[in-house]
Amino acid sequence: MNKTSVITSILAIIGALAWLPHILRWIYAWLIKPKLRFVPESKTEIGYNVLGPIFNQNFAIVTELKDALIERILLTLTHESGEKHEFIWKSLNEKGFEVTDISGVRAEYSKLQPAIALKVWVLGLVEKKILFRDYAFEKDSYDLLYILIEKQNHIKKVDELNYKGQLLKSKELSDYLDFVKKSFYWKQGKYTIILYAYEKSLKKPHVENFEFTLTKDESERLEKNIEFIQQEIKNQIEYEGIPYEKWPTKPNINWITPNFQRKQ
Repeated sequence: MNKTSVITSILAIIGALAWLPHILRWIYAWLIKPKLRFVPESKTEIGYNVLGPIFNQNFAIVTELKDALIERILLTLTHESGEKHEFIWKSLNEKGFEVTDISGVRAEYSKLQPAIALKVWVLGLVEKKILFRDYAFEKDSYDLLYILIEKQNHIKKVDELNYKGQLLKSKELSDYLDFVKKSFYWKQGKYTIILYAYEKSLKKPHVENFEFTLTKDESERLEKNIEFIQQEIKNQIEYEGIPYEKWPTKPNINWITPNFQRKQ
């Protein structure tokens, strides 16, 4: 090998070595995966309304090693009796700013957005109220509502002046009101929650376990919502076209906020 070839080879090696740190960083970035953790607020929010069983929880979400992109979050809630239900995230509520008027009254503003994806950075944490809904209820409710709306449209074509009375007496409305009653399942006892967070770069979902307990009084308060929901559905038919604030009766939906903690 002549002198020129040796120099060329040395320069090539030096050039390759110069790229080595970049290559190692690329390999490291490819191999390292985010490490997530959900830190819950000490209270949760449980409800039952026209949207079905509701579960809302404030979380501070952190990631280590690498930024994370969460594309979906699911929950399974299992009662101590073994009864299990699946919830899916529907909305994200971010605490905004607080203002005080001249009289001293404070108001808090927040931002509600669809739960499409959630970015979490290594250098900070994300605080979100995640709103979950029962997946099965949502599907079955839409099916029954579609049938009810079809019935409404049919009656309107036949007898538009008296369609409200006929719709209120229809089998389709009765079926939907029965569905609302039968779909209630919040009951006294301990619930175990398994949270599944689907992050873009992880092959398997990130999993965490939590729990809360409903008292008999809390369960009974939620159960009273069945009658309120049924009345609200009837009101939507009876007072169609009338602004909600002018309705003569407005059902008062109950919410409860039991203690919520990580499962030991």
